[in-house]
Amino acid sequence: MGKKKKNQSSSSSSATDLLQTLGDFTSKENWDKFFTIRGTGDSFEWYAEWPQLRDPLISLIGAPTSSPPPQILVPGCGNSRLSEHLYDAGFHGITNVDFSKVVISDMLRRNVRDRSDMRWRVMDMTSMQFMDETFDVVLDKGGLDALMEPELGHKLGNQYLSEVKRLLKSGGKFVCLTLAESHVLGLLFPKFRFGWKMSVHAIPQKSSSEPSLQTFMVVADKENSSVVLQVTSSFDHSSLDCNKNQAFGIHEALESENQTRREYSHGSDILYSLEDLQLGAKGDMKNLSPGCRFKLILGGEGDFCFSYRAVLLDARENSGPFMYNCGVFIVPKTRAHEWLFSSEEGQWLVVESSKAARLIMVLLDTSHASASMDEIQKDLSPLVKQLAPGKDDQGAQIPFMMAGDGIKHRNVVHQNSGPGTI
Repeated sequence: MGKKKKNQSSSSSSATDLLQTLGDFTSKENWDKFFTIRGTGDSFEWYAEWPQLRDPLISLIGAPTSSPPPQILVPGCGNSRLSEHLYDAGFHGITNVDFSKVVISDMLRRNVRDRSDMRWRVMDMTSMQFMDETFDVVLDKGGLDALMEPELGHKLGNQYLSEVKRLLKSGGKFVCLTLAESHVLGLLFPKFRFGWKMSVHAIPQKSSSEPSLQTFMVVADKENSSVVLQVTSSFDHSSLDCNKNQAFGIHEALESENQTRREYSHGSDILYSLEDLQLGAKGDMKNLSPGCRFKLILGGEGDFCFSYRAVLLDARENSGPFMYNCGVFIVPKTRAHEWLFSSEEGQWLVVESSKAARLIMVLLDTSHASASMDEIQKDLSPLVKQLAPGKDDQGAQIPFMMAGDGIKHRNVVHQNSGPGTI
């Protein structure tokens, strides 16, 4: 996010000058410099302040006296007073994380006497050293927005949200205070599509004669369900107290996401991601489901070089015997349009020929033109391994086959076995 779009409410006259030290909001060095210049005397609040946040946050988190008390993580805490206000409201199980050693040291000194139970950690929010399912609430105030610099794409935001999902307990909540720009919601909504209940709320603004960007609160509740629910909103779009572009943007994002979710719910012929499948979008992928067929997208982010369009097919009843539990069939771009590979009927013939109980058919396109087959196999290997059926089959062979001159021709271009390999 560009720094000109940050909606801060600090009363300091030097705030604008301080912002110029940041440049890149994802740079630890820039943040260290920012907090060093600013000093320890005052907090710096992005977005809404405590009077506007108090009631909606406390109603979401619940009673501070519950047993056990809720464990709250505040990633990218900066020197905001949000954690201090929550602590003073009775929530003592708060862990604050920031990758700036400067600000964590300052905040620890500021709170060590009066708020001794509050914890402070120097840690990168995209790779946190906590055990799975540690927290009841992850409270983000502008952290995701800061990671989502448009020129950097979704990589850091995606890593961070994966951490959020890992760290939340079942029934936990991710509370994200954001300006809800389209590129942020474009990652946030799909990331919490399966197994989560999502809602969006508008935070009341302080009265002002100048139009400003409104802060929104996106809440994702972690549920043990594969049902795809609509994203709900608690406000009337026509009466949002913000500029027209922001109001239109969030309305459009909500409509688009809910349309996608309706398509999932109605069983439309859509593309699933690997993460969708891991969240239970098509049931337990470790179990074979004879006759099951669906389209998916593999890779395209993180350490993977390419994105792949694929079709997963579990062989029909009475199709055995099988040589392989799982196989990969690569279709070159020059043949992807053929009936054998583009139609459902043809794909079932390929499954029968492959002798695999589960076949992952990968359809190459122009984006793969510069890659060698070895590079493609190396890229695909960790992805398809996650889709192989069977819970204790780590050493099973997963052959890579390629379309040849006819359906009866099978060229095994890559095959090995052993723990941790395919």
